[in-house]
Amino acid sequence: MSKLQDLLQDGAPVDTRADVVRVIIGPETWLAAAQGLADGLWALMSLWASAGHIHMALLEGEDGARAVLSLPCPSGEFPSVGRLHPPAIRLERAACDLFGLTARDADDNRPWLDHGRWGLRHPLGDAAPVPETDTPAAYDFAPVEGEGLHE
Repeated sequence: MSKLQDLLQDGAPVDTRADVVRVIIGPETWLAAAQGLADGLWALMSLWASAGHIHMALLEGEDGARAVLSLPCPSGEFPSVGRLHPPAIRLERAACDLFGLTARDADDNRPWLDHGRWGLRHPLGDAAPVPETDTPAAYDFAPVEGEGLHE
């Protein structure tokens, strides 16, 4: 049995297609999966949101096991994967912009896709119009330092 299969034993299987399983999990398993990514146990194939859920697709190099982990987010937030595995940061930011799900304890909460010009917030989630009195804030760029670099 692979380490990925071991991780998912406590989850509730939702769907199995060929060699990919989708499992509903809790926050503890979500964080264990993020730690496994940080430790190099598996690779992050994708991270995305749907109404009320955040999903993570993982690949285990050892035997090619693949799984989709789905975490319900009834409070609108989920534990940050990007805090432990930086490649997930932009995917978490996109989930926030599109669905309104917030990565708790994330290192970077800046908008990724929504820069205040869409006319509504969270268009794929609980879409809410932006009041006409709101003006887009200046984007908070990350500082660039070093010889030969410029913005």
